[in-house]
Amino acid sequence: MHVFLQELEALPPFDFELTVHNPAGWYWHNPLEVFSQGKVWTALHLSSGKLVGLRLGFKGSVEKPKVSMNVYSSQKLTNEEEKEIIELVVFGTGLKEDVSKFYNAVKNDSVLKHVIPNLYGMRRGTALNTHIFNSAILALTLQNAPIKRTDQMLELIVRNYGQRFTFDNKTTYTWPKPEIIMKASVGALTQKCKVGYRAKYLKSIAKTIHGGSCPTMRGLSLMPFEEAKAEVMKLKGIGEYSAEIILPHGEAFPIDIWSAQIFWKLFFPEKAAPHSKLEAIRRVREEAEERWGKWRRLSFVYVLCSLDNLSEKLNLQY
Repeated sequence: MHVFLQELEALPPFDFELTVHNPAGWYWHNPLEVFSQGKVWTALHLSSGKLVGLRLGFKGSVEKPKVSMNVYSSQKLTNEEEKEIIELVVFGTGLKEDVSKFYNAVKNDSVLKHVIPNLYGMRRGTALNTHIFNSAILALTLQNAPIKRTDQMLELIVRNYGQRFTFDNKTTYTWPKPEIIMKASVGALTQKCKVGYRAKYLKSIAKTIHGGSCPTMRGLSLMPFEEAKAEVMKLKGIGEYSAEIILPHGEAFPIDIWSAQIFWKLFFPEKAAPHSKLEAIRRVREEAEERWGKWRRLSFVYVLCSLDNLSEKLNLQY
């Protein structure tokens, strides 16, 4: 087994554990990765197709942060592959994201002032978003499903169609490649992964991405937000809510009926929510854009990681 070692510096403040294993319990890269004693182990395929295992840990402090990276592979990595992994980790952990600007922008916000002290240094943790197919799988499984149901589907998809990899005495799985899902029948996906109507959309999206007619995540990130959203919504089964889950843009605010209820109470505590759920979503979106602007995606994550704290501070029930 070949091992590539690298140490990466982060812009302070940076809290590694909150970023890769946040209070909401969200995984960093995929649902079957391993998190233990402040380290995370995960596996992935590089653009070359090579399978690698990745172990990340933390060095230094929140104000002088560094991330240690060990990459395991059966074959020696090329310089380009090493560069790809470094870029993935930098992007996926938000090492170069200046959250101090976020804190300054929202320091007087009536909601966020209650959550930032407990989450100081946390990034969004977007390793999932390094490949559009990974994010599309998440977006589809979040549709019309409670969190436990989504978790069940995701774990079954990764376990049945991802690649198993053991390294550094840990066993984990990769996300499935689009071509693997393309070859699976709708019946097999439905039976093995309990995905219901989503099976046909998984296959359709896999085919589109594998065929190269959908932009890469890097390509989407370079587009203006609304243009990128329109592009993603061309994928079958992807509406506005799902598109904003997929996109890496800070302007994304993936609000659904459940989360709209939460944000309504935060934004308009003295007002009854409208009977129309779509109207509630629209008004919450408008308020989030006005309050948080380009920081609304990060604000969204901070709020959902702080519901217990917000409930206590603002005397709200969720």
